[in-house]
Amino acid sequence: MRVLLVNPPYPYSEVPLMQLGLAYIAAVLEKNGDEVEILDLLISQYTKDKIKQKLEEYQPDIVGVTSVTLNYPIASDILKYCKSINKDVTTIIGGPHVTFMVEETLNEAPWIDILVKGEGEQTILDIVNGKKLEDVEGIAYRLNDGIEITPDRVFINDLDALPSPALHLYPISRYRAFKAPWSVISGRGCPFNCIFCVGSRMVGRKVRYRNPKLVIDEAERGMAQGFNEIHFEDDLLTSNRKHLFAICDEIISRGLKFDWKAFSRVDTVTPDSLRKMREAGCTGVLYGVESGNQHILDKVKKKITLEKIKEAVKMAQDAGISVFASMIIGLPGETKETMEQSVRFASEIKADFWGFHVLAPFPGTEVRENAEEYGIEILTNDWSKYDANRPVSRTEGAGPEEITEMLHRYYRGLRMTQEEMDGTMTPEQEVKEREKRRCPVVWSILRGDVIENLGMIERDGDPVTVLSNKVAETIPYSQDQIKDNIESWVGKDLLKYDIKGEHVVWRWS
Repeated sequence: MRVLLVNPPYPYSEVPLMQLGLAYIAAVLEKNGDEVEILDLLISQYTKDKIKQKLEEYQPDIVGVTSVTLNYPIASDILKYCKSINKDVTTIIGGPHVTFMVEETLNEAPWIDILVKGEGEQTILDIVNGKKLEDVEGIAYRLNDGIEITPDRVFINDLDALPSPALHLYPISRYRAFKAPWSVISGRGCPFNCIFCVGSRMVGRKVRYRNPKLVIDEAERGMAQGFNEIHFEDDLLTSNRKHLFAICDEIISRGLKFDWKAFSRVDTVTPDSLRKMREAGCTGVLYGVESGNQHILDKVKKKITLEKIKEAVKMAQDAGISVFASMIIGLPGETKETMEQSVRFASEIKADFWGFHVLAPFPGTEVRENAEEYGIEILTNDWSKYDANRPVSRTEGAGPEEITEMLHRYYRGLRMTQEEMDGTMTPEQEVKEREKRRCPVVWSILRGDVIENLGMIERDGDPVTVLSNKVAETIPYSQDQIKDNIESWVGKDLLKYDIKGEHVVWRWS
Protein backbone atom coordinates (compact mmCIF):
# COMPACT_ATOMS: atom_id res chain seq x y z
CA MET A 1 0.00 0.00 0.00
CA ARG A 2 1.27 3.48 -0.89
CA VAL A 3 0.31 6.21 1.58
CA LEU A 4 0.77 9.97 1.36
CA LEU A 5 0.48 11.90 4.63
CA VAL A 6 -0.03 15.65 4.41
CA ASN A 7 0.99 18.17 7.04
CA PRO A 8 -1.28 21.14 6.23
CA PRO A 9 -0.34 24.82 6.55
CA TYR A 10 -0.77 26.50 9.89
CA PRO A 11 -0.38 30.23 10.64
CA TYR A 12 2.49 29.89 13.08
CA SER A 13 3.58 32.97 14.98
CA GLU A 14 6.28 31.05 16.83
CA VAL A 15 8.81 28.44 15.69
CA PRO A 16 7.24 25.62 13.63
CA LEU A 17 7.59 22.05 14.87
CA MET A 18 7.64 18.78 12.98
CA GLN A 19 4.24 17.15 13.52
CA LEU A 20 4.86 14.09 15.71
CA GLY A 21 1.43 12.54 15.16
CA LEU A 22 2.01 12.11 11.44
CA ALA A 23 5.56 10.91 12.09
CA TYR A 24 4.28 8.11 14.34
CA ILE A 25 1.66 7.12 11.75
CA ALA A 26 4.39 7.03 9.10
CA ALA A 27 6.64 4.94 11.35
CA VAL A 28 4.08 2.19 11.95
CA LEU A 29 3.32 2.09 8.22
CA GLU A 30 7.02 1.75 7.37
CA LYS A 31 7.36 -1.03 9.92
CA ASN A 32 4.34 -2.70 8.35
CA GLY A 33 6.11 -2.73 4.98
CA ASP A 34 4.03 0.01 3.35
CA GLU A 35 5.39 2.84 1.27
CA VAL A 36 4.83 6.20 2.90
CA GLU A 37 5.79 9.80 2.26
CA ILE A 38 5.04 13.05 4.09
CA LEU A 39 4.15 16.15 2.10
CA ASP A 40 4.99 18.97 4.50
CA LEU A 41 3.14 22.15 3.61
CA LEU A 42 3.84 23.80 6.95
CA ILE A 43 7.31 25.09 6.23
CA SER A 44 7.03 25.46 2.47
CA GLN A 45 4.69 27.12 0.00
CA TYR A 46 1.19 25.69 -0.18
CA THR A 47 -0.16 25.46 -3.72
CA LYS A 48 -2.62 23.16 -5.44
CA ASP A 49 -0.03 22.57 -8.17
CA LYS A 50 2.38 21.15 -5.59
CA ILE A 51 -0.28 18.69 -4.40
CA LYS A 52 -1.16 17.73 -7.97
CA GLN A 53 2.47 17.12 -8.83
CA LYS A 54 2.95 14.91 -5.77
CA LEU A 55 -0.18 12.88 -6.54
CA GLU A 56 0.86 12.35 -10.16
CA GLU A 57 4.43 11.39 -9.26
CA TYR A 58 3.73 9.23 -6.20
CA GLN A 59 0.34 7.75 -7.15
CA PRO A 60 -0.78 7.04 -3.55
CA ASP A 61 -3.58 4.64 -2.68
CA ILE A 62 -4.38 6.65 0.47
CA VAL A 63 -4.02 10.33 1.31
CA GLY A 64 -4.20 11.14 5.00
CA VAL A 65 -4.20 14.55 6.63
CA THR A 66 -4.24 15.77 10.22
CA SER A 67 -5.62 19.03 11.55
CA VAL A 68 -6.52 21.09 14.55
CA THR A 69 -9.55 23.38 14.57
CA LEU A 70 -7.77 26.38 13.06
CA ASN A 71 -6.48 24.59 9.96
CA TYR A 72 -9.33 22.09 9.58
CA PRO A 73 -10.87 24.08 6.67
CA ILE A 74 -7.66 23.93 4.65
CA ALA A 75 -7.03 20.27 5.58
CA SER A 76 -10.49 19.37 4.34
CA ASP A 77 -9.94 21.40 1.18
CA ILE A 78 -6.71 19.49 0.49
CA LEU A 79 -8.59 16.19 0.55
CA LYS A 80 -11.30 17.66 -1.65
CA TYR A 81 -8.68 18.61 -4.21
CA CYS A 82 -7.06 15.16 -4.01
CA LYS A 83 -10.44 13.58 -4.81
CA SER A 84 -10.84 15.89 -7.80
CA ILE A 85 -7.47 14.69 -9.13
CA ASN A 86 -8.07 11.00 -8.41
CA LYS A 87 -11.58 9.92 -7.43
CA ASP A 88 -10.30 6.45 -6.49
CA VAL A 89 -7.84 7.60 -3.84
CA THR A 90 -8.99 6.88 -0.27
CA THR A 91 -9.03 10.07 1.80
CA ILE A 92 -8.58 9.96 5.59
CA ILE A 93 -8.63 12.75 8.15
CA GLY A 94 -7.67 12.71 11.82
CA GLY A 95 -6.81 15.05 14.65
CA PRO A 96 -8.55 16.62 17.66
CA HIS A 97 -11.02 18.75 15.71
CA VAL A 98 -12.64 15.95 13.73
CA THR A 99 -12.46 13.55 16.68
CA PHE A 100 -15.12 15.68 18.36
CA MET A 101 -16.96 16.76 15.19
CA VAL A 102 -17.55 13.38 13.57
CA GLU A 103 -20.97 13.68 11.96
CA GLU A 104 -20.59 17.38 11.19
CA THR A 105 -17.33 16.71 9.36
CA LEU A 106 -18.57 13.83 7.22
CA ASN A 107 -21.87 15.58 6.45
CA GLU A 108 -20.19 18.75 5.22
CA ALA A 109 -17.27 17.06 3.44
CA PRO A 110 -18.42 14.19 1.19
CA TRP A 111 -14.89 13.97 -0.23
CA ILE A 112 -13.63 12.53 3.07
CA ASP A 113 -13.90 8.73 3.08
CA ILE A 114 -12.75 7.84 6.59
CA LEU A 115 -12.47 9.83 9.80
CA VAL A 116 -10.06 8.59 12.47
CA LYS A 117 -10.86 9.39 16.09
CA GLY A 118 -8.17 9.75 18.75
CA GLU A 119 -4.87 7.88 18.49
CA GLY A 120 -4.40 6.64 14.96
CA GLU A 121 -1.44 4.26 14.85
CA GLN A 122 -3.29 0.95 15.18
CA THR A 123 -6.32 2.29 13.35
CA ILE A 124 -4.35 3.15 10.21
CA LEU A 125 -2.74 -0.29 10.25
CA ASP A 126 -6.16 -1.96 10.33
CA ILE A 127 -7.26 0.15 7.36
CA VAL A 128 -4.21 -0.43 5.15
CA ASN A 129 -4.20 -4.14 6.00
CA GLY A 130 -7.70 -4.45 4.56
CA LYS A 131 -9.73 -5.04 7.69
CA LYS A 132 -13.44 -4.52 7.13
CA LEU A 133 -14.32 -0.98 8.14
CA GLU A 134 -17.14 -2.08 10.39
CA ASP A 135 -14.57 -4.04 12.39
CA VAL A 136 -12.07 -1.18 12.70
CA GLU A 137 -12.38 0.57 16.05
CA GLY A 138 -12.11 4.34 16.29
CA ILE A 139 -13.37 5.44 12.87
CA ALA A 140 -16.40 6.88 11.11
CA TYR A 141 -17.29 6.34 7.45
CA ARG A 142 -20.22 6.40 5.06
CA LEU A 143 -22.46 3.43 4.41
CA ASN A 144 -25.70 3.39 2.39
CA ASP A 145 -26.01 7.20 2.42
CA GLY A 146 -25.57 7.24 6.19
CA ILE A 147 -22.69 7.57 8.63
CA GLU A 148 -21.35 4.59 10.55
CA ILE A 149 -19.40 5.26 13.74
CA THR A 150 -17.48 2.35 15.24
CA PRO A 151 -16.72 2.00 18.97
CA ASP A 152 -13.86 4.08 20.36
CA ARG A 153 -10.46 2.45 20.32
CA VAL A 154 -8.76 2.03 23.68
CA PHE A 155 -5.58 4.01 24.20
CA ILE A 156 -2.28 2.35 23.41
CA ASN A 157 -1.01 1.13 26.76
CA ASP A 158 2.56 0.21 25.79
CA LEU A 159 3.95 3.24 23.98
CA ASP A 160 7.37 1.59 23.85
CA ALA A 161 5.94 -0.87 21.32
CA LEU A 162 5.61 1.97 18.83
CA PRO A 163 8.54 2.52 16.47
CA SER A 164 10.43 5.79 16.68
CA PRO A 165 8.60 8.55 14.82
CA ALA A 166 9.65 8.83 11.18
CA LEU A 167 10.92 12.41 11.41
CA HIS A 168 13.37 11.61 8.62
CA LEU A 169 10.44 11.96 6.21
CA TYR A 170 10.24 15.69 6.96
CA PRO A 171 12.40 18.26 5.13
CA ILE A 172 14.99 18.29 7.93
CA SER A 173 17.23 20.95 6.34
CA ARG A 174 14.37 23.45 6.20
CA TYR A 175 13.55 22.99 9.88
CA ARG A 176 17.21 23.35 10.77
CA ALA A 177 17.39 26.49 8.65
CA PHE A 178 14.66 27.94 10.83
CA LYS A 179 16.51 26.76 13.95
CA ALA A 180 13.46 24.78 14.97
CA PRO A 181 13.91 22.22 17.76
CA TRP A 182 13.78 18.44 17.37
CA SER A 183 10.57 17.03 18.83
CA VAL A 184 10.27 14.09 21.22
CA ILE A 185 7.53 12.90 23.53
CA SER A 186 8.04 10.94 26.74
CA GLY A 187 4.41 10.10 27.46
CA ARG A 188 0.80 10.68 26.51
CA GLY A 189 -2.02 11.83 28.72
CA CYS A 190 -2.96 14.66 31.06
CA PRO A 191 -4.44 14.06 34.53
CA PHE A 192 -6.18 17.44 34.62
CA ASN A 193 -9.47 18.52 33.07
CA CYS A 194 -9.36 22.27 32.46
CA ILE A 195 -12.61 23.20 30.73
CA PHE A 196 -10.91 25.00 27.80
CA CYS A 197 -8.65 22.10 26.78
CA VAL A 198 -9.27 18.79 24.96
CA GLY A 199 -5.98 17.21 26.04
CA SER A 200 -7.30 14.72 28.57
CA ARG A 201 -10.15 13.67 26.27
CA MET A 202 -7.86 13.26 23.28
CA VAL A 203 -5.06 11.26 24.91
CA GLY A 204 -6.57 10.20 28.24
CA ARG A 205 -6.34 11.35 31.85
CA LYS A 206 -4.07 8.46 32.79
CA VAL A 207 -0.54 9.32 31.66
CA ARG A 208 1.23 6.54 29.80
CA TYR A 209 5.00 6.86 30.06
CA ARG A 210 7.73 5.78 27.67
CA ASN A 211 11.05 4.25 28.66
CA PRO A 212 13.37 7.20 29.32
CA LYS A 213 16.21 5.42 27.51
CA LEU A 214 14.16 5.26 24.31
CA VAL A 215 13.15 8.89 24.70
CA ILE A 216 16.73 10.10 24.99
CA ASP A 217 17.78 7.78 22.16
CA GLU A 218 15.45 9.86 20.01
CA ALA A 219 16.90 13.08 21.39
CA GLU A 220 20.38 11.86 20.42
CA ARG A 221 19.06 11.07 16.95
CA GLY A 222 18.04 14.69 16.64
CA MET A 223 21.47 15.86 17.76
CA ALA A 224 23.05 13.63 15.14
CA GLN A 225 20.87 15.39 12.55
CA GLY A 226 22.34 18.73 13.63
CA PHE A 227 19.66 19.96 16.03
CA ASN A 228 20.91 21.56 19.26
CA GLU A 229 17.55 22.06 20.94
CA ILE A 230 14.97 19.44 21.90
CA HIS A 231 11.31 20.15 22.52
CA PHE A 232 9.39 17.77 24.79
CA GLU A 233 5.85 17.76 23.44
CA ASP A 234 4.26 16.06 26.45
CA ASP A 235 1.13 17.84 27.64
CA LEU A 236 2.74 17.89 31.07
CA LEU A 237 6.32 16.63 31.37
CA THR A 238 6.43 17.38 35.10
CA SER A 239 3.34 15.33 36.03
CA ASN A 240 5.38 12.49 37.55
CA ARG A 241 8.51 13.25 39.57
CA LYS A 242 10.02 9.77 39.19
CA HIS A 243 9.63 9.81 35.41
CA LEU A 244 10.92 13.37 35.14
CA PHE A 245 14.02 12.58 37.17
CA ALA A 246 14.65 9.45 35.10
CA ILE A 247 14.56 11.55 31.93
CA CYS A 248 16.96 14.09 33.43
CA ASP A 249 19.32 11.42 34.78
CA GLU A 250 19.43 9.74 31.38
CA ILE A 251 20.53 13.01 29.77
CA ILE A 252 23.11 13.68 32.48
CA SER A 253 24.56 10.14 32.55
CA ARG A 254 25.14 10.22 28.80
CA GLY A 255 26.90 13.57 29.05
CA LEU A 256 24.54 15.10 26.50
CA LYS A 257 24.53 18.86 26.06
CA PHE A 258 21.44 20.33 24.46
CA ASP A 259 18.88 22.95 25.40
CA TRP A 260 15.33 21.81 25.98
CA LYS A 261 11.96 23.21 26.97
CA ALA A 262 8.79 21.64 28.31
CA PHE A 263 5.18 22.28 29.23
CA SER A 264 4.58 22.33 32.96
CA ARG A 265 2.13 23.38 35.66
CA VAL A 266 2.83 25.57 38.65
CA ASP A 267 1.59 22.88 41.06
CA THR A 268 3.79 20.09 39.67
CA VAL A 269 7.24 21.61 40.25
CA THR A 270 9.50 21.93 43.27
CA PRO A 271 12.89 23.60 43.77
CA ASP A 272 14.54 20.15 43.57
CA SER A 273 12.81 19.15 40.35
CA LEU A 274 13.57 22.46 38.68
CA ARG A 275 17.24 22.30 39.70
CA LYS A 276 17.41 18.76 38.29
CA MET A 277 15.82 19.94 35.04
CA ARG A 278 18.31 22.79 34.76
CA GLU A 279 21.23 20.42 35.42
CA ALA A 280 19.96 18.30 32.52
CA GLY A 281 19.88 21.29 30.17
CA CYS A 282 16.35 22.66 30.55
CA THR A 283 16.28 26.33 29.56
CA GLY A 284 12.55 27.08 29.65
CA VAL A 285 9.19 25.98 31.01
CA LEU A 286 5.74 27.07 29.93
CA TYR A 287 3.21 27.61 32.69
CA GLY A 288 -0.48 27.97 31.92
CA VAL A 289 -1.36 30.87 34.22
CA GLU A 290 -4.65 31.61 32.42
CA SER A 291 -5.95 34.41 34.68
CA GLY A 292 -5.00 36.82 37.42
CA ASN A 293 -8.40 36.34 39.06
CA GLN A 294 -8.80 33.44 41.49
CA HIS A 295 -12.53 33.07 40.92
CA ILE A 296 -11.97 32.53 37.19
CA LEU A 297 -9.19 30.00 37.86
CA ASP A 298 -11.57 28.06 40.07
CA LYS A 299 -14.39 28.27 37.55
CA VAL A 300 -12.31 26.82 34.70
CA LYS A 301 -11.11 23.97 36.99
CA LYS A 302 -7.48 25.01 36.77
CA LYS A 303 -6.94 23.96 40.39
CA ILE A 304 -4.10 26.40 41.06
CA THR A 305 -3.80 29.57 43.13
CA LEU A 306 -2.31 32.96 42.41
CA GLU A 307 0.18 32.43 45.21
CA LYS A 308 1.26 29.10 43.74
CA ILE A 309 1.84 30.81 40.38
CA LYS A 310 4.12 33.39 41.98
CA GLU A 311 6.04 30.66 43.82
CA ALA A 312 6.52 28.52 40.71
CA VAL A 313 7.77 31.42 38.59
CA LYS A 314 10.32 32.38 41.24
CA MET A 315 11.40 28.76 41.76
CA ALA A 316 12.09 28.30 38.04
CA GLN A 317 13.97 31.58 37.71
CA ASP A 318 16.00 30.82 40.86
CA ALA A 319 16.98 27.52 39.21
CA GLY A 320 18.13 29.39 36.09
CA ILE A 321 15.15 28.41 33.91
CA SER A 322 13.24 30.98 31.87
CA VAL A 323 9.48 31.12 32.32
CA PHE A 324 6.98 31.55 29.51
CA ALA A 325 3.62 32.30 31.10
CA SER A 326 0.41 31.98 29.12
CA MET A 327 -2.75 33.93 29.88
CA ILE A 328 -6.23 33.44 28.38
CA ILE A 329 -8.71 36.29 28.36
CA GLY A 330 -12.41 35.79 27.71
CA LEU A 331 -12.78 32.84 30.08
CA PRO A 332 -16.08 32.29 31.91
CA GLY A 333 -16.72 35.12 34.33
CA GLU A 334 -14.43 37.54 32.50
CA THR A 335 -15.15 41.25 32.84
CA LYS A 336 -13.21 44.41 32.12
CA GLU A 337 -12.15 44.42 35.76
CA THR A 338 -10.88 40.82 35.74
CA MET A 339 -8.90 41.48 32.55
CA GLU A 340 -7.31 44.46 34.30
CA GLN A 341 -6.45 42.17 37.20
CA SER A 342 -4.74 39.73 34.82
CA VAL A 343 -2.60 42.47 33.28
CA ARG A 344 -1.62 43.77 36.72
CA PHE A 345 -0.84 40.24 37.89
CA ALA A 346 1.36 39.67 34.83
CA SER A 347 3.36 42.81 35.62
CA GLU A 348 3.75 41.70 39.24
CA ILE A 349 5.16 38.21 38.77
CA LYS A 350 7.62 39.21 36.01
CA ALA A 351 7.85 36.03 33.94
CA ASP A 352 10.55 36.15 31.26
CA PHE A 353 8.01 35.93 28.43
CA TRP A 354 4.26 36.41 28.35
CA GLY A 355 1.66 35.20 25.88
CA PHE A 356 -1.80 36.73 26.06
CA HIS A 357 -4.37 34.69 24.15
CA VAL A 358 -8.11 34.77 23.66
CA LEU A 359 -10.42 31.91 24.58
CA ALA A 360 -11.14 29.69 21.59
CA PRO A 361 -13.90 27.24 22.63
CA PHE A 362 -12.67 24.31 20.55
CA PRO A 363 -14.88 21.30 19.79
CA GLY A 364 -14.46 18.74 22.52
CA THR A 365 -13.92 21.26 25.30
CA GLU A 366 -16.24 21.41 28.26
CA VAL A 367 -16.57 25.17 27.88
CA ARG A 368 -18.01 24.69 24.39
CA GLU A 369 -20.26 21.78 25.21
CA ASN A 370 -21.68 23.61 28.25
CA ALA A 371 -21.34 27.17 26.97
CA GLU A 372 -24.68 28.37 28.31
CA GLU A 373 -23.95 27.00 31.76
CA TYR A 374 -20.65 28.87 31.80
CA GLY A 375 -22.15 32.11 30.54
CA ILE A 376 -20.34 31.92 27.21
CA GLU A 377 -21.90 32.98 23.91
CA ILE A 378 -20.17 31.47 20.89
CA LEU A 379 -20.18 34.03 18.11
CA THR A 380 -18.96 32.03 15.11
CA ASN A 381 -18.17 28.56 13.82
CA ASP A 382 -15.77 29.90 11.22
CA TRP A 383 -12.90 27.66 12.26
CA SER A 384 -10.32 29.78 10.44
CA LYS A 385 -10.89 32.42 13.14
CA TYR A 386 -10.09 30.05 16.02
CA ASP A 387 -6.47 31.19 16.31
CA ALA A 388 -6.71 32.31 19.96
CA ASN A 389 -5.72 35.81 18.85
CA ARG A 390 -9.21 37.25 18.31
CA PRO A 391 -12.52 36.91 20.15
CA VAL A 392 -14.88 34.23 18.84
CA SER A 393 -17.02 34.22 21.99
CA ARG A 394 -18.17 36.62 24.67
CA THR A 395 -19.06 36.60 28.33
CA GLU A 396 -21.74 38.66 30.03
CA GLY A 397 -19.08 41.12 31.17
CA ALA A 398 -16.65 41.13 28.24
CA GLY A 399 -17.52 41.30 24.55
CA PRO A 400 -15.28 41.34 21.47
CA GLU A 401 -14.67 45.08 21.72
CA GLU A 402 -13.48 44.96 25.32
CA ILE A 403 -11.34 41.87 24.73
CA THR A 404 -9.72 43.32 21.62
CA GLU A 405 -9.00 46.63 23.33
CA MET A 406 -7.36 44.82 26.24
CA LEU A 407 -5.15 42.85 23.86
CA HIS A 408 -4.09 46.03 22.08
CA ARG A 409 -3.35 47.75 25.38
CA TYR A 410 -1.25 44.83 26.56
CA TYR A 411 0.84 44.63 23.40
CA ARG A 412 1.28 48.41 23.26
CA GLY A 413 2.67 48.19 26.77
CA LEU A 414 4.92 45.31 25.75
CA ARG A 415 6.43 47.37 22.93
CA MET A 416 7.04 50.29 25.29
CA THR A 417 8.80 48.01 27.74
CA GLN A 418 11.03 46.67 24.95
CA GLU A 419 11.90 50.22 23.84
CA GLU A 420 12.83 51.06 27.42
CA MET A 421 15.16 48.06 27.43
CA ASP A 422 17.10 49.23 24.35
CA GLY A 423 20.71 49.75 25.32
CA THR A 424 20.33 47.86 28.60
CA MET A 425 20.20 44.25 27.38
CA THR A 426 22.83 41.71 28.33
CA PRO A 427 24.88 40.10 25.51
CA GLU A 428 22.74 36.96 25.82
CA GLN A 429 19.53 38.99 25.45
CA GLU A 430 20.96 40.80 22.43
CA VAL A 431 21.67 37.46 20.74
CA LYS A 432 18.08 36.37 21.34
CA GLU A 433 16.75 39.65 19.95
CA ARG A 434 18.87 39.28 16.80
CA GLU A 435 17.51 35.76 16.31
CA LYS A 436 13.95 37.08 16.61
CA ARG A 437 14.62 39.65 13.92
CA ARG A 438 16.01 36.94 11.64
CA CYS A 439 12.85 34.86 11.83
CA PRO A 440 10.68 36.92 9.43
CA VAL A 441 13.42 36.75 6.78
CA VAL A 442 13.79 32.98 7.11
CA TRP A 443 10.02 32.49 7.24
CA SER A 444 9.55 34.48 4.03
CA ILE A 445 12.18 32.44 2.19
CA LEU A 446 10.93 29.06 3.37
CA ARG A 447 7.17 29.61 3.25
CA GLY A 448 7.43 31.19 -0.17
CA ASP A 449 9.72 28.51 -1.67
CA VAL A 450 11.66 31.55 -2.83
CA ILE A 451 14.90 29.74 -3.62
CA GLU A 452 13.23 26.80 -5.39
CA ASN A 453 11.09 29.11 -7.49
CA LEU A 454 14.15 30.91 -8.86
CA GLY A 455 15.00 27.81 -10.88
CA MET A 456 18.20 27.98 -12.93
CA ILE A 457 20.35 31.04 -12.24
CA GLU A 458 23.07 32.25 -14.60
CA ARG A 459 26.63 31.76 -13.37
CA ASP A 460 27.76 35.34 -12.88
CA GLY A 461 30.20 35.53 -9.99
CA ASP A 462 30.03 34.08 -6.50
CA PRO A 463 26.96 31.79 -6.34
CA VAL A 464 25.98 32.89 -2.81
CA THR A 465 26.14 36.58 -3.72
CA VAL A 466 24.18 36.03 -6.91
CA LEU A 467 21.52 34.03 -5.06
CA SER A 468 21.29 36.69 -2.33
CA ASN A 469 20.74 39.38 -4.96
CA LYS A 470 18.02 37.35 -6.64
CA VAL A 471 16.23 36.62 -3.36
CA ALA A 472 16.43 40.31 -2.39
CA GLU A 473 14.47 41.13 -5.54
CA THR A 474 11.68 38.85 -4.31
CA ILE A 475 11.21 39.59 -0.60
CA PRO A 476 11.31 42.96 1.22
CA TYR A 477 14.50 42.45 3.23
CA SER A 478 18.03 43.74 2.75
CA GLN A 479 20.62 41.79 0.83
CA ASP A 480 22.84 41.72 3.94
CA GLN A 481 20.10 40.06 6.00
CA ILE A 482 19.42 37.55 3.25
CA LYS A 483 23.08 36.81 2.55
CA ASP A 484 23.77 36.28 6.25
CA ASN A 485 21.20 33.50 6.34
CA ILE A 486 22.21 31.92 3.04
CA GLU A 487 25.89 31.83 4.02
CA SER A 488 24.94 30.16 7.29
CA TRP A 489 22.84 27.53 5.49
CA VAL A 490 25.55 26.79 2.95
CA GLY A 491 28.15 26.52 5.72
CA LYS A 492 26.00 23.92 7.47
CA ASP A 493 25.33 21.98 4.25
CA LEU A 494 21.62 22.72 4.49
CA LEU A 495 21.59 24.49 1.15
CA LYS A 496 23.56 23.21 -1.84
CA TYR A 497 23.89 23.97 -5.51
CA ASP A 498 24.62 22.06 -8.70
CA ILE A 499 26.39 23.46 -11.76
CA LYS A 500 24.54 22.80 -15.01
CA GLY A 501 26.47 24.33 -17.86
CA GLU A 502 26.31 28.09 -17.47
CA HIS A 503 23.68 27.90 -14.76
CA VAL A 504 23.43 27.18 -11.03
CA VAL A 505 20.52 25.28 -9.47
CA TRP A 506 20.03 25.56 -5.73
CA ARG A 507 18.39 22.89 -3.57
CA TRP A 508 17.82 22.02 0.07
CA SER A 509 19.90 19.04 1.16
